[in-house]
Amino acid sequence: MSTFIYPQTAAASGGATEVTVDAILTQVEEINARVGGSFVAEAFDYIALTYVASGNGVGEIETAVYKTGGSGGTTVATLTLAYDGSNLLSSVTKS
Repeated sequence: MSTFIYPQTAAASGGATEVTVDAILTQVEEINARVGGSFVAEAFDYIALTYVASGNGVGEIETAVYKTGGSGGTTVATLTLAYDGSNLLSSVTKS
């Protein structure tokens, strides 16, 4: 398991917002691109997302499970995102 600390950004909303799946996938892809693809270098064709239900980062992405072979396929990586008391992204852990 590796932990990557991602710098806090002004783009964090600080709370739940209604966004489209495309917008969320774009955010995940932007995070991956900013770290040079080091989060998920393996091939994937499906991403399953869960959201923070309460506490720090409520309404934001909590996990991103990358799979190959669609929703029922093989997991190639899982990213777990953590948020600070200001609801800003503070770390990303890959397992």
